[in-house]
Amino acid sequence: MSEIIVELIKQKIGVVGGSQGLGSWVVNYFRAQGIETRFSSTDEKSEFESNIQLANWADIVVLAVPISAMSNVMEEVFPALDDKYLVEICSVKKFVVEKYQSLRQIYSDVLPRYCSIHPMFSPQIKSFDGNVVLFNYNDGADDLEKALKNLFVQDKGVVKDVEYIKHDKLMGLVQGLNHFNVFVSAKTMARYNEDFEDIKSVASPPYRIFIVFYTRYVMQNPMLYADIQMRNEFVFEVVRIFRDEMNKLFDIIQTRDRDLFMDYITEMQGFFDQNRQDIEVSSHLMQKLSKKLEEL
Repeated sequence: MSEIIVELIKQKIGVVGGSQGLGSWVVNYFRAQGIETRFSSTDEKSEFESNIQLANWADIVVLAVPISAMSNVMEEVFPALDDKYLVEICSVKKFVVEKYQSLRQIYSDVLPRYCSIHPMFSPQIKSFDGNVVLFNYNDGADDLEKALKNLFVQDKGVVKDVEYIKHDKLMGLVQGLNHFNVFVSAKTMARYNEDFEDIKSVASPPYRIFIVFYTRYVMQNPMLYADIQMRNEFVFEVVRIFRDEMNKLFDIIQTRDRDLFMDYITEMQGFFDQNRQDIEVSSHLMQKLSKKLEEL
């Protein structure tokens, strides 16, 4: 174990929003490392009477609250953060970093050390192995950032630096576009009103993969996805382009213009050719899914 991780283990970590979701995962993860970790929450499980009480106790305060609550909670605990570490794990960064910067101006005598990260996984993961954590912004928390990176890599996680504005632009595609596509596709499937088992019975593994992910996302808490769609200012432009492309392809299909349809596909092949290796990945996933379906 590296010396910098040993120093991290000596800290007390307080997680605001630690009773459920990714906050609960954070609590369990740090406890498993032998780090004294406690949490506050809005339910009866809370280990503190207030978030301020937690902030006064902790050396490192982690904000793991819903996106819509992030600004208010950061402002609530900020006066207690002098000479402490602040970490937030929000899925949208620009408005959170700007909130932090404004609070630094308001509370000029409070000097926290701030690290903004984004774990790119759900709390249901069974292993850190191969999962990604993005590091997006750092204000005086170099030592903590280094310790966290070392710890995550030690557990076979993947860490990557992505500046916070660039993060939100990329998440507009990685999260915003994919979620939008999933929900519109899933809603279409539900409105078409065919028996679910009939649909599954004729779906080969490539199409079952889509159904698997429709179900995965639809059955989770919609509040998270609403906040990602509406609090990331770059999502709107992405889904506007999606709408334009949907209308364009709709018109091509409606007019049954086969040549235009083929042109529509071939025009984007140059972009995806650089990712040709993922065709092999998809074949591997389909083989795995086929075996899993045989077991069910």
